[in-house]
Amino acid sequence: MINLKWEELGVYKLESAQIFFPASLEIQEELLKAGFKVPYDKNSGVKTPIPVISAFSHGKEIRARNLLGSENHSGNDIMVLPEEDAFLKVLLNGGGYLSFQVEFKNYHLEEMGFTSVPPRMWNAWASFSIPPSALEELMEKLKGLEEENNIYIDSLGRRGREIEIYAYKGRKYRELGIPVYSYYFGLKNFKLAWRYFEEKCHENGVERERLNFLKLGLRKNKETRAGLKVGVSWFEGQIRRVILRLGTNYPRIKIQGLYGELWGKSRGKLDTGETQFITVKASDFYGALKKVNKTLGRE
Repeated sequence: MINLKWEELGVYKLESAQIFFPASLEIQEELLKAGFKVPYDKNSGVKTPIPVISAFSHGKEIRARNLLGSENHSGNDIMVLPEEDAFLKVLLNGGGYLSFQVEFKNYHLEEMGFTSVPPRMWNAWASFSIPPSALEELMEKLKGLEEENNIYIDSLGRRGREIEIYAYKGRKYRELGIPVYSYYFGLKNFKLAWRYFEEKCHENGVERERLNFLKLGLRKNKETRAGLKVGVSWFEGQIRRVILRLGTNYPRIKIQGLYGELWGKSRGKLDTGETQFITVKASDFYGALKKVNKTLGRE
């Protein structure tokens, strides 16, 4: 009998963690149906952007106007945020699956700035990075697992001479990484987000009680094609960070926005939950780590 009990392999402090909930048309539609003017109503001037959840362990400079919530300040002043805390717990079970559980301790809410490609058209919508030391440590803990053979490498040029090198499995997942079998991330899991929408109820003319009935979380369903990019940021001959990016690119969906139809990539089904996580096959993840390591000449 297969032991499906989860064994903890380690807990890692995330150097950065961001969940781009504005990339979800599903959440936007749920809020619109409840009466929230998402993201902006030209007639009334009411502005209700969906928050990006962010945490940076080394602090971050941000324009004060881009902060959302009760701590928001006006103006173009640059603020230096304090160090924040988010953690990645890695679990393995006897069925051969890895679960990455994400917990935010200290974080902030950001407004999504202008992008040339709307976030609803992105592939990746959640990004996490851990220290370079985690690469060798996780490889050692997973040592002995059967690794997948059809793992390939791709790279992306970044600012300056920084390069991202990541692994993917098969042609179908070139833009996504390795297959993801389940995940859940939800706005209601964040107290600051809950407080933010409570404050926005009055502006939007929405009864506070309506919030209790909204599903503002995203869970993979059967049709969702989801992947995890497993890679590193490489700069001047050294690994700067290990990167994990959750993305979805199928199916495409459409909703009725405030000013016409909006098309985008599905982020899953609306749901609620307590634990925020991503689940992949351990052999895929181990194979991806080994491939990246070998590409860097570190095997």
